[in-house]
Amino acid sequence: MSFIDGIGSALSGAAAATNRFNVSANNVANIQSRGVAPEETAPPQQNNAQPEEERGFQPLRAIDQSQEGGGVQSTTRPISPASIPVLQENPPEETGGTQTGQQQTGETGQEGVSFLPNVDPANEVVQQITSQRQFEANLRTVQTGLQLNQSLLDINS
Repeated sequence: MSFIDGIGSALSGAAAATNRFNVSANNVANIQSRGVAPEETAPPQQNNAQPEEERGFQPLRAIDQSQEGGGVQSTTRPISPASIPVLQENPPEETGGTQTGQQQTGETGQEGVSFLPNVDPANEVVQQITSQRQFEANLRTVQTGLQLNQSLLDINS
């Protein structure tokens, strides 16, 4: 394995950390959005498909996988279940007020049930701290590789 391979692996690790942080930040930013209702989890029908902006927010999780030749590839997968039901004690009136999520009739037939994304703020904080540390470690690896490469060039000249 050469220095260039090590630098390439560190750069792919930094890119994976960036993806993990971005996914977590998106989950946190949409924590109060309308969640995906259970009837929305089925694939939409061809003729009455809902536009993307009308569907609820689908939280994601970043998954890092090591590559055969070295390095890391980060992919995203939906969190299952996508949302959690929340009972609203005093649903806002139709004439005004704001509402988190979308009020719907729940599976039990009760009014005042809304769905919020299945996002755990504590877990997202851990993901963001881990991503930051992973990014910093990979950048230090790149810096060390470049310094080592420069030292070899200085010795050879």
